[in-house]
Amino acid sequence: MKTIQKSYAAFEAVFNTWQNALTNYKEADLSKRLSEDSWTLGQVYVHLINSTLNFHIKQVNLCLNSSDNKDSKKNFKGILAFNILNGFPPIKIKVPPTETYTPKHPANKQELLDGFERVKLGMNECQTKFNSNQQGKTAHPAFAFLNAVEWFRIVDMHWRHHLRQKSELDAI
Repeated sequence: MKTIQKSYAAFEAVFNTWQNALTNYKEADLSKRLSEDSWTLGQVYVHLINSTLNFHIKQVNLCLNSSDNKDSKKNFKGILAFNILNGFPPIKIKVPPTETYTPKHPANKQELLDGFERVKLGMNECQTKFNSNQQGKTAHPAFAFLNAVEWFRIVDMHWRHHLRQKSELDAI
């Protein structure tokens, strides 16, 4: 499926950007933060790892194994992100800190490197599961209902969205 191959190639490109930077960071770099109430660089990495493994890939699998909500649609924000921008709008998205959403700071750099290996394996495995029968959709908190291909695409979009945050932290 060409869309999946293109999406996986886009993911690999942004993944490599993050991974190459991670290999060059010192442990102290992972503690950089823009302000007292913002995430550290390490927390951004943990967020990308956890959201991919524990949310996005799980949604892909749910959609591939069900026809639930197949007639449900994306909302305007979803159409904008997927059909026009091919990404999230270039705005900062602030979510109030909560125990479940706010990522923990990593214990060390190796934790992130290990997480990146799991993400790479998970995305590679995920791309092999697509077939012509994926019809199910699951709800996204901002975009309404997405299908398996859209959930797969959102990983690259999400990682690209955080590149601006990474650049700001790198500049400190």
